[in-house]
Amino acid sequence: MYSNDYMYAIERNDEYLAHYGIRGMKWGVRKAIASGNSARLGRQYAKAQKKLAKLEKQAGKSKKYARRAALLGAGAAAAGGLAAAGTSGVAAASRGLGKGLHAVGNLAGAYGRTPGKMNPIKRASTSAAVGIHRAANALNKVGSNTGVINTWGNSNSIGQALKVGGRKLQNAVPGNITAKLTGGKGIVGTTDKLGKVSNNTFARIGAGAIGAGLAAGAARNAYKAATAKKKAEKFRAAMNESFKGTKYANGGNQPRQGGKKRRRR
Repeated sequence: MYSNDYMYAIERNDEYLAHYGIRGMKWGVRKAIASGNSARLGRQYAKAQKKLAKLEKQAGKSKKYARRAALLGAGAAAAGGLAAAGTSGVAAASRGLGKGLHAVGNLAGAYGRTPGKMNPIKRASTSAAVGIHRAANALNKVGSNTGVINTWGNSNSIGQALKVGGRKLQNAVPGNITAKLTGGKGIVGTTDKLGKVSNNTFARIGAGAIGAGLAAGAARNAYKAATAKKKAEKFRAAMNESFKGTKYANGGNQPRQGGKKRRRR
């Protein structure tokens, strides 16, 4: 029978105990030791080893979690910016980028016109200036007050589509059902109101929802990156403590998996 001198030394003040199976592992090991059943203790050790392997695998992905958190955080910031700016803000940003490209194109063109013998670099600068100015003009056109972005944002094509869809749905569903689902207002009563909402409002709501989802993902991955290694270390320390005084102390022999092998006749 194994020693059970430490059987009642349970730690209750560590938050990680219940969350990562440490408390259950300790109770299981103590019961196995108290019973003197070596097979039962071996099963507890195999289970703990499996849990430790899982935590160490997660710990090995800490850098991956950190990179993912950074990417999701950047996406959340971009989506949040779009939600705050709306389509008019995006259009203004498009015009600003077009203005910046014009400045770059002017510099390239000016270098191509500098006095002196024409060389391959000057010819390339002149050609690049033409392409840059075309891109800048396209951005200015898209972002203008009558451009694609503002025109779409000021319209209510999304709401109108929802309005039409709501009327078709109400015609297809029995009235008593729609009345119960919508508190007597019917589907049309709701979708008709949406028909007056601008695309800009829908875009801002959608961007806000996406930003919130990305921010939650970033926080979750940042938490994993910061705690994965620490959790694996704590679980290993708890294992060493729990199996102290047994043949599995400090990562002893792994118990054989599976049942007994049959002898060949």
